[in-house]
Amino acid sequence: MQHGESSADPRPFAARSGGATPAVHAGARRLGLLLLTVHLTLLLWTTLRSTPAVWLADSNLTPFASVRAELAGGTLRNYLELLRSLLALAPLGVLLPLAGGRRDAPLLLSFTRTLLAGVLVATGLEVLQTTLSLRLLNVDDILLACIGIALTHLAVVPPARAWLRHRAAVQLGRSDAAYAASAPEGDPEGDPESTPETRTFRGTNPGRVRIIGGTDAAALPAREA
Repeated sequence: MQHGESSADPRPFAARSGGATPAVHAGARRLGLLLLTVHLTLLLWTTLRSTPAVWLADSNLTPFASVRAELAGGTLRNYLELLRSLLALAPLGVLLPLAGGRRDAPLLLSFTRTLLAGVLVATGLEVLQTTLSLRLLNVDDILLACIGIALTHLAVVPPARAWLRHRAAVQLGRSDAAYAASAPEGDPEGDPESTPETRTFRGTNPGRVRIIGGTDAAALPAREA
């Protein structure tokens, strides 16, 4: 009679399969989409509630022309106007990657995708304001919004992803250590070469049993019944 070896493995599947991580984290993606929707909704609500000004500045298609004019003014109102343009869409630098849910996305690819999406949102918002006659088109508003998105992304997303990867590696190491501690001593992986194999041979003398263990075979006489 041959004793079968149990195939049960107490380790989780991620540990047995090399710790493969899904490409998209569903929970982070749902949270990012929710926060992104809330932010864009508040931004649209604020834009649509603003009343058209009696006097509107001329449209500006020259990059940073209005920025130089605001800085030349030198008043607190001018600086606050520039700050408002920088921070209006800055949360998109974090919310767009969070909505993607990818922890291991390459830095350059993530930055490019986020910046392109930010350009589309900033341009759409500027066109909407121009269409509703709330203000005339100003290319500097788009540029400042994109700068704010880029700075926020570079300041928050790469460190946050590095921290998440480090935490996942620590958790995986603890899981492997816990599995190694719970495995039988001298047989951590259930190696069939290190597991003794017991067989009973019935011949002419039923009172003798031969025990064969791994690579070291030894015949031992059994106690006579």
